Amino acid sequence: MFSRTIARRRAKEEGEKPFWISYADLMTAMMMLFFIVMAVSLIVITNPGPEQEHEKRVRNLCEEIKRVAEGVKDVTVDCLTNRINFGPQAFFATGRFELSSDTKLKLREVVPLIISVASKNSDSHLLRRVVIEGYASRSGSYLLNLQLSMRRAEEVLCSLFEGSRPNERALTLQEKQVVRDLFLVGGYSFNDAGNKTDQEAQRVEFRLEFHGYRDDAASERSATSPADSDLESFGTCRPRVLG
Repeated sequence: MFSRTIARRRAKEEGEKPFWISYADLMTAMMMLFFIVMAVSLIVITNPGPEQEHEKRVRNLCEEIKRVAEGVKDVTVDCLTNRINFGPQAFFATGRFELSSDTKLKLREVVPLIISVASKNSDSHLLRRVVIEGYASRSGSYLLNLQLSMRRAEEVLCSLFEGSRPNERALTLQEKQVVRDLFLVGGYSFNDAGNKTDQEAQRVEFRLEFHGYRDDAASERSATSPADSDLESFGTCRPRVLG
């Protein structure tokens, strides 16, 4: 009788041992997996891949543009959206595309700062282009606003090539060549008006476009051609009246 009790107890203990051993092994394996994941995560953070390194360089380039533009009133650089906003200085009157003299002065103050970063920064080749985007309010027809918004963007570009006022620094020939090669214009009607008021929607912004990781990062901007040796080669903007 006593021997049978001992035999049953031993059988019970032998039956429980494999379960507790397996549970302990499972916990050990989970701990090992946790340490492996943490180690891999630390390696990725401390040693980013080429794509992450490219994104970091692009972000640093945008931050450099933001830093040099901090001293210009009403100008903000958003490196999340890669946009340069000029605030009320870049608002237009309804149905008009003309810029005030003060706004032209502001633009000719900011653009050289962008060009300086695009020319001197070691990662300047990552800046693909600067798009001057014109917008209009929801008042009026789509096609008329499309033409109006494009004309506003063109007016900004034309103002960069105008003669300067007394005591104002004009763009140099080299800077104008960079503007020609790097800056584009685009009109977007009221597609981006959103919840903005009419006055806020009637504006221009700069959008920074950067080369992607798989783009040809070594693609340099085209060299200046012999025909660009003087200012006359750029021509002038002719005034145009909207119908």
